[in-house]
Amino acid sequence: MAPRLWLWNLDAELELASPGRTTPSSAIRERIARLRPWLQGFLAPGDEVLDDEDARGFDRYVGVAWCPTPHALRRLRKAGALVPEVPSVEVLRAANHRRFCASLGQTLPGARFVEDLDALRAAVASSSVSGSWLLKRSLGFAGRGQLRVTAGPLPDEARRWAEASLRRGEGLQVEPLVERLADFALHGLLSPDGSLQVGYPTMQRCSPLGVWEGSVLAGSELHEQEREALYKELRSVGAALHQLGYFGPFNVDAFAWRGKGGQRCFQPRCEINARYTMGWAVGMRVGLTVR
Repeated sequence: MAPRLWLWNLDAELELASPGRTTPSSAIRERIARLRPWLQGFLAPGDEVLDDEDARGFDRYVGVAWCPTPHALRRLRKAGALVPEVPSVEVLRAANHRRFCASLGQTLPGARFVEDLDALRAAVASSSVSGSWLLKRSLGFAGRGQLRVTAGPLPDEARRWAEASLRRGEGLQVEPLVERLADFALHGLLSPDGSLQVGYPTMQRCSPLGVWEGSVLAGSELHEQEREALYKELRSVGAALHQLGYFGPFNVDAFAWRGKGGQRCFQPRCEINARYTMGWAVGMRVGLTVR
C-alpha cells in the first residue's frame, strides 16, 4: 500500500460556508498544533503530514484530506500526491449541512430547522423542555456558530445574529438546550457502492461549548439500548449519504441527556460529520463490513 500524505484542514466547514476561502486563521493553525499529538494516531508507518504550502516531491504518496475541499485538494496535488476520486464540493456541502441532518428527522422534543425569521420567532417563543433553546448555524465545528436563548420573545441581539444565516438562505437548527450526561459518537467508512465499514462507539469528552477534548471507547457508559439505537442511526445515515452521492469517512454524534423528570434520555443523532473526526483513530481501529 502506498504511503499517505495527510492534510489537516480542520477548518473545512469555513471553506464550505464561504466558497473560495483558502487561508486558515492563526487560531486554527494553533489548534492543529495543539492537536498534533492526537492526530498522529491517524498515521500508518510511512505516512507524512503536509504542513508547508510550497512542499513538493510527494509523488509516491496518496493524498488524504481531513475533508476534501477544493483548496485541500489543490494543496495535495501541488505537493505531487495522487488524489483518489472524492465527492464533489456540492455533495460535501450538502452532507455536512444541518439541513441534511434535520431532513432525516428531529430527535429532540420541539427541535426544528427554520428558514426564515418568522419561523425562528415562533420556535423560540414555544415551550422548551429546559426553558432554553440552542440556535445552530448550518455549517459549524468545535462549538462554533451557536447561540443560547431563553424561551420567549426573540432578543434583538439574537435576531441580529440569526439574520446573516437566514438572509443567505442557510437556515438555522433550533433545539432545546438540555443537560448532557455523556457524549458519544459512532464512525463509518462509506464506499461508492454503498457498502459500509462500521467502527465501535466512542465516548467523547467535550467542553461546555461542545468543543472536543478527547475520545475513548464507550464501553458500559453507553447503555445497550442506546448502543443499538446508535448503530441503527449510523446505518440509516449511511444509506442517506449514499443516496446523496457521498462516500468516504463520516460519523454520527449522539448524547445522553437528563429529562425533565430527571430520567436519562438518549439523543441518537445530534450531528452528522461527513469527514474525518478527532475520534476516528479510536472508533475505527477495528471495523466490520455490513450492508
